[in-house]
Amino acid sequence: MDQIRVEAPASSANLGPGFDVFALALDTPRDGVRLRLGKSSRRGAPSVKMARVSGLEVPKTEEENGACVVCLEMAKQFGAKKEIFVELEKRVPIGLGMGSSGASAAAAAFAMNEVLGLGLSSDELIFYAGKGEAATSGTPHYDNVSASILGGFVVVRGGESERPTAVRFDPPMGLAVCVATPVVSLPSRKTEYARSLLPESVPLGTLVSNVANASLMVSGFAKKDIKLIGKGMTDRAVEEARKTMIPGYDRVRSSAAEAGAAGVCISGAGPSVLAIVDKKRSPPKEVLGAMLAAFGQEGVKSSGYVTRIGKGARVVKSS
Repeated sequence: MDQIRVEAPASSANLGPGFDVFALALDTPRDGVRLRLGKSSRRGAPSVKMARVSGLEVPKTEEENGACVVCLEMAKQFGAKKEIFVELEKRVPIGLGMGSSGASAAAAAFAMNEVLGLGLSSDELIFYAGKGEAATSGTPHYDNVSASILGGFVVVRGGESERPTAVRFDPPMGLAVCVATPVVSLPSRKTEYARSLLPESVPLGTLVSNVANASLMVSGFAKKDIKLIGKGMTDRAVEEARKTMIPGYDRVRSSAAEAGAAGVCISGAGPSVLAIVDKKRSPPKEVLGAMLAAFGQEGVKSSGYVTRIGKGARVVKSS
């Protein structure tokens, strides 16, 4: 195989009580990565070149771009001798809490595995995709890359000193996702700033509450029960600290619930807000409309869309 094109979806991490552990793949938008193998490297050492970037503006140097970092790490690890040219189609919005850097890193890891015929496990792919996340966001964020690689709802364990282990759940039929994004001013390294807001410790009661809610969510996905999933989407530790970044968050949350949302949370580090909806019970467009109207009542401009839980990384063209 001389070239391959892979797409990987945006993702929403945390989902309330699952900080750094839970994530959903979103059906749209998706990043695309095309890899082309060139001649053998003159020095016999791995060679990765950024050939083209289209769509949103991202770093184009190989050292700063997460997709290139992933390709170089894997090329070094597995002794790839040919030149590797990377073309990135960037569509996942940057800095809005939708796993933008994770999507391109996931697509790159998946593409490298395919084009080189490595036969890596999903956990190994998540590990290498985390290298790209670390280059752009400061830490691996295995939750985002897990969802972008595997699709569905993902529970992942792993950190900077621990290799990831991920478990995927298929979504219930009829589950829709509403994403509302306010126009707010945020620091350039928003994810790092959002993490700096978090408390160093939480009361035992808060910990117990979050564990209980997280357990309800996993049970809901296992039982395909949207109402149970939504019931667990309540966080008392992270969101209390982060909602200060999102003007009108409490109003948006309550408005979505009143319109029929099963659960509402901050998407990743924000500022996007995510709601899950049972389409059999409530029209998703009405829930999204209520969220956007609530932002408007707070004097905040916003935009949004309705999607569903998506599939993971996939090959869309190869030769």
